[in-house]
Parts: sequence; structure tokens; C-alpha cells
Amino acid sequence: MEREIVESVRKLRDKMVKIDIIDVIILRCLSEGGDRYSELEMCVEGYGITLRNALANRLLKLRERGYVMRGEGGLYVLTEDGKELLKIVRAFAVA
Repeated sequence: MEREIVESVRKLRDKMVKIDIIDVIILRCLSEGGDRYSELEMCVEGYGITLRNALANRLLKLRERGYVMRGEGGLYVLTEDGKELLKIVRAFAVA
């Protein structure tokens, strides 16, 4: 377990990722199946966070960083980098 955490820290450091808890919540919502804007909005609000127009800005930032993409029909999808980032964050949560 410790080796896995060290490796996760190295990956995170190498990517020089700047994310905050709201970004993590958005990624988590996507991983749980929310793929429409309205579903993401409801999911984030379920955590007690109201973003309104800020959600669009957050999604744009996550897309620019390569963690989220828009698929067919405008649905939001985690990229492989987004899935990897979420795994790293989850490893820290367990530690």
C-alpha cells in the first residue's frame, strides 16, 4: 500500500496537477455515471455545493487539462487521464 501511495505521489508531481475538492467532486460524479450537464449539476449539489455558471467553467478547465471530454450528444466523459487522476486522489483518501 505504501509503495502504491509513493507511486501515486510521483505521478501527481510529474503532472503538476492543480485541482481542488470541487474538481474532484465533478470527476467523482462523472465516474458514478453522471454525464449530462444537468446530472452533474444535481450530483455536485448533492455534496452541498451550488456552482451554477461556475460548473461550466470548471468543466471547461477540466477539459483543457485533458481530464474530461465531450462525447457524442454533448455528454461529458472522463478521459483515461481523468480516471488515473481520480485513482490517485482516492489513494490519498485511503492513506
